[in-house]
Amino acid sequence: MSIRINEVIKKFKKYFKLREPPIGFYYTKEPPQEVYKPHPRNKEAIPCIIQFLNSVRRGRTIVLSRKSYRLCPGGQGYLGLRKMLKGLEYYLSTGIPSNEPNKMILEGERFKISPELARRFYEDLPLQDHSRDYAVFMPLKDFETKKIKPDLVIFLLNMDQLGGFVQLFNYDTNEGIKIGLTSACGTIVTEPMAEIGRKPVPRGVIGLLSDMLARRLVPPDIASFTVPFGRLLQIYSLMDDCFLGKEAWQKILSRID
Repeated sequence: MSIRINEVIKKFKKYFKLREPPIGFYYTKEPPQEVYKPHPRNKEAIPCIIQFLNSVRRGRTIVLSRKSYRLCPGGQGYLGLRKMLKGLEYYLSTGIPSNEPNKMILEGERFKISPELARRFYEDLPLQDHSRDYAVFMPLKDFETKKIKPDLVIFLLNMDQLGGFVQLFNYDTNEGIKIGLTSACGTIVTEPMAEIGRKPVPRGVIGLLSDMLARRLVPPDIASFTVPFGRLLQIYSLMDDCFLGKEAWQKILSRID
């Protein structure tokens, strides 16, 4: 690898004062050794994949698969580890009413006005089948020693940092970013994975904004920015010559704790 991953991390820390360590993500046929396999303490709870990222932020590697214990089925669907649930369009919209007055068979989250609109939304999703693979979240720094290349790199950013990322990833293009509109795990994995190989430029995806169920699990000033690893290396080579060294960004940088 011509560019060392730790050099990339060091430069992003310099220019953005990153609070959170970047996270790498990749699919593999062979799971890494000595990994943390999450098991919820509450057997009735089905944890969100976003909750597992807290362990990765603390330095652990998380491996998820079709057989992961009591993992959110929607999350497994977004990661391509199983088929998406039937009836999801009702859960995201109006729910399913019961024959009994004022009762529901399934409560709807009202994210979409109708099941039909929700269904059309999901029919257009770039879902991929990785059901025979393992989905691995690992601190980006650990890829250096293991000599594995991540598919994606995930940053957790405050609003000033996110604004800088938006400008940076539009430095050499006018179509460098998109806002993710699926679930939180969809915006950090599914949608960014669909950008790999996109020409002329893979876009970075802003996430953790529109999924209210997951948004409540992260601090109020945090969003995610996920980008294919290859695109990250392209931007890395341009950082020293762009706006990041100018006065306007330096003033913003001075107020980032």
